Amino acid sequence: MKRFRNWRRRSAALALLPATALIAMSATETASGAPGFETSQKRVKPNESVTLSGRFAAPQTASTEAGGKGDSKSDAAVQGVRLQFRANGAEHWQDAERTETGRSGKFSERVKVKRSGRFRAVSADGRATPSELVRVKSVTRARIGDDTVKQGDKVAIKGHVAPAGTSRKVAVKVGGETLHTRTSKGGGFKVKWKAEETGESTVRVRAAADRIAAGSGDKAGKVAVLRPAIASYYGPGLYGNPVACGGTLQPDTVGVAHKSLPCGTKLVVAYGNKSVKTEVIDRGPYVGNREFDLTEALKNKIGFGSTGTVYVSK
Repeated sequence: MKRFRNWRRRSAALALLPATALIAMSATETASGAPGFETSQKRVKPNESVTLSGRFAAPQTASTEAGGKGDSKSDAAVQGVRLQFRANGAEHWQDAERTETGRSGKFSERVKVKRSGRFRAVSADGRATPSELVRVKSVTRARIGDDTVKQGDKVAIKGHVAPAGTSRKVAVKVGGETLHTRTSKGGGFKVKWKAEETGESTVRVRAAADRIAAGSGDKAGKVAVLRPAIASYYGPGLYGNPVACGGTLQPDTVGVAHKSLPCGTKLVVAYGNKSVKTEVIDRGPYVGNREFDLTEALKNKIGFGSTGTVYVSK
């Protein structure tokens, strides 16, 4: 008799519960009724789309819960689904897209991802799937304003980091220095580096990670810092003769002679608005206060005269 009274009390309590509560109980109590959800990718580029897919079992009615057969047509009905997104650092879910299931309960939809965060699906009757994290990989692009400058000049280094939207930390490494800046809301950045030491430097840019996207970097290229040097040229009358660093001098030989720089040393030689990357191939000059002798082919490439000032990176 006591067991009968307890059964009646439980039945009465279930009858007072709203349908959504019964559905929630069913989903948690029955493994086969648990919503499924997955994303096609976990890391994407800015504004790249991912496929969100999953399954919602047909909601069970109160009669089914009590042991009845239920309505087979209702069980196979199409259901509306809201695909929601919550950005990293945000408190609330926002609707990103709407779709619907097939009669099997499965759904699939492409959604564009603008920033890192979590996705989930919510059925029309309020059941929510577990969430899945999707991280956005940032993309950094950088460039140098002028890749050949004189000592003391300033070099503009600029670029863009995507996705934009917040001020991102950016570090620019060049010539043994690290310059720090931030992006604008549009994702752009710019710094100026004062070229103090001669030589060629690779410019590297790195955008720090934040809650919107992972960090990323880029090589902006190389910048050559030049100093003035007195030079002359040689060639006519000497073609066919050996050069100190090996080989013979020919009319099309491009290179420079220097008294002490090691053979094969790479350098940039500029005159006016023309510059050429070349190397040390010979010894000399031994006349006056000249530092370099240019081969005739190199002289012609940069439009140099017979004697004068050129700019070099060594």
